[in-house]
Amino acid sequence: MKRKPNYLKHLLQWGVLAAIVGTVLWAKFSDKPVDVEAYCPFGGLQAFGTYLVNNSLACSMSMLQIMMGLVLAVGVILFSKLFCGYLCPLGTVGEWMGRAGKKLHLQVDVPSGSVVDKLLRVVKYVLLFTILYFTLSSSELFCKKLDPFYAVATGFKGEIVLWMSLTSLALLLLGGFVVKMFWCKYICPLGAASNIFKFTLLFVIAALGGWALGALGVANAWVWTIGGACLAAYIVEIAKMRSCTFPLMYIKRDLNTCNNCGLCEKKCPYQLPIHDYVKVKHVDCTLCGNCIGACAKDALQVNGRRSLRWVPGLLAVVLFFLAIWLGSTMELPTIDEKWGDYEKVENLQTFEMKGLQTIKCFGSSKAFSAKMQAVQGVYGVKTFVRRHGVEVLYDPAATDTLKIQAAIFAPTLRKYAMPGEQVPMLDVVKLGVEGLHDRMDMIYFGMVLQKIEGVYGFTSEFACPVDVTVYVDPAAGITEKMFGEAIDAKELVIPTKESEKVIPMHTVLKSYAVAGQVSREEFAQIMFRDVEKLAGRFVANQEKWGDDEQFPKAVYEMVFPGIEKMPIRNAFPYFKSFLSCTDGIVSVDFVLRDMKPVMRIRYVKSMWDDAKLWKEVFQAEKWTLRMADGTFKEADPRLKFTNPGKTVGE
Repeated sequence: MKRKPNYLKHLLQWGVLAAIVGTVLWAKFSDKPVDVEAYCPFGGLQAFGTYLVNNSLACSMSMLQIMMGLVLAVGVILFSKLFCGYLCPLGTVGEWMGRAGKKLHLQVDVPSGSVVDKLLRVVKYVLLFTILYFTLSSSELFCKKLDPFYAVATGFKGEIVLWMSLTSLALLLLGGFVVKMFWCKYICPLGAASNIFKFTLLFVIAALGGWALGALGVANAWVWTIGGACLAAYIVEIAKMRSCTFPLMYIKRDLNTCNNCGLCEKKCPYQLPIHDYVKVKHVDCTLCGNCIGACAKDALQVNGRRSLRWVPGLLAVVLFFLAIWLGSTMELPTIDEKWGDYEKVENLQTFEMKGLQTIKCFGSSKAFSAKMQAVQGVYGVKTFVRRHGVEVLYDPAATDTLKIQAAIFAPTLRKYAMPGEQVPMLDVVKLGVEGLHDRMDMIYFGMVLQKIEGVYGFTSEFACPVDVTVYVDPAAGITEKMFGEAIDAKELVIPTKESEKVIPMHTVLKSYAVAGQVSREEFAQIMFRDVEKLAGRFVANQEKWGDDEQFPKAVYEMVFPGIEKMPIRNAFPYFKSFLSCTDGIVSVDFVLRDMKPVMRIRYVKSMWDDAKLWKEVFQAEKWTLRMADGTFKEADPRLKFTNPGKTVGE
């Protein structure tokens, strides 16, 4: 009988590599970012472990990754290491390097079960423990620092440690060149994790042991669990080299047909001693099918059945797409936090909100949690980044959903432009708008209003629906219909450098009324309210230099129109912190003169003058900032000042 080429394996291996190369090239030439580890099952296992240990998921961890990892684990337990045999790009490269080394007669034979083989096998378990320890401790994927695939796919520009990545790449290429499947057998941490799953009873015992340690309150129970599982798996691996009941699929040798020619062992990527087994459940077997294709006597089959010849490869594809589907339909919370005496409170209820655009990563989820912890009667939150949703756990006897929504809402004041003298009066239009929940909603809503010609600014206050006050040019002729068409639109298109960004919108205009007029001076004063809030007295400096008789003061004034712009207003607290760390400066505030914002800095006359203030404060090369924990930090200036001010009388 002729040898049967392993077409399916080659098709999948080449297909995966082609897809990776195509994706990376597309990202490079389109200048669009691509997550090259989005489908990495090892990252998914780390992410799921992080969720179990910390009840949180970092921004770099996705549900797709988690499902890839969990489906891989189930696949290994039930079927075998199919990902390793058919889909893993590192395994493919390692196998090809082995073939090249063999052709050049440069390979060194390390027999399975030899002393060297057993000693080398510990490396992958040490690496697995190290990666899991640092990932679960920091909630960030430590594997990125050394993953050769990630390093190459990102052009060595990702979150890598260069020497680690280069070492891993050398072990993959040079190691595979000299020793068959060197990376997969001895280095790969995912291979170590897969072997733990393959030793299914050991995996179950480790999982139950970890749960028991946690229930008993043992500190860092997860560290002991992972360490124990890695050590036990290594011992079982070098002692037995095979699994028992699981996986359910394996290569079976027909003793009556086999002539012990040894060709199957030569074609096996791992050179497994297949002729020594009836059921090949060796820990390294990936059901790749090379041995089946090599057997001229048809003595090797999956589970002893010829009809199952292509099932392992097809299962690898099915499991891959199953993971994609599960990852797109299911979502774990990015954070799941509770606080206070929630266990003692009866009848806690859950309030769910969707479409909160600010919930977009781990950091924003933590910020939302911090905000909710300040709301009386709220005892916990879950956030869901993909659907921008939250679940708030609250006591209905202490608060209600309206108060929770009010706490989430961000009152907004935005000025687009100052009307000229030809527009002495502005119409005040009151709108009731549904679908405005948080800060990002207000930002996008502000972009919607800005597109309406004749709108100079707006303010918003929480209500149901939200109260929006818009200031418009009476001559612009903006009607209720025009507001409705803009606000009720289902999407907002934002131009970008390369193309455009489309934001789904859920706002609905519920009411409209013209509520009189204001002068342009009154409009300027209304829009100035947010700037006034930036004022501050510096307590530490007040204590040292607050006595006006002993330390006479002066005021340095500077026209500062840019402070009304959001980016500058957001950066100003850093400048304010710098001022508070500067000797002899006791306060800063703002006034409106001729409808222009003026910054006023109050300082000790004997310590400063105009020239010194301009050089050492406004043109400083570094800012000293006071941090929240009381420490100090040097930072680059976040604002640039181009027009000097001058000292005026108090």
